[in-house]
Amino acid sequence: MNVWLLIGIGFGALAALVIARAIRIRHERRHRPRVVELPNSHYTSKLVLDRDAHDRWRAIPLESVHEINRGEIRALLARIDEYGIDRLTSRERAFLDRMAELNPPLPGSAAPAREPRPENDPVWPDPFGFQPPLGSRPGGR
Repeated sequence: MNVWLLIGIGFGALAALVIARAIRIRHERRHRPRVVELPNSHYTSKLVLDRDAHDRWRAIPLESVHEINRGEIRALLARIDEYGIDRLTSRERAFLDRMAELNPPLPGSAAPAREPRPENDPVWPDPFGFQPPLGSRPGGR
């Protein structure tokens, strides 16, 4: 028999095996049950983490903190209100976290209420200007 004929038959058989395996894998993937995760089951967005941190820092009872630390906490919270939470350095965030851990909120006291309107949210203001000013109509008229 011709050598070239045997090589051609060998490559043909190999190609048939590769195609059959690809079809089988595709079939198994299509009929595998889907696994659907719960929303946010393993991931918490930076926005939510920042909002939780801001609420935790706002709940620090300033009357139980030393006056030097109290002034620093007030200054950092004012900076968050003015510029946003992203302007804090990692050392400032660590300081506020330590103060919140060392001075838990007093029982029966609640953190100051946050206004529900997103345009007044100091943690994440609308950076792109998608929110129209209050009282304005669409179309600019």
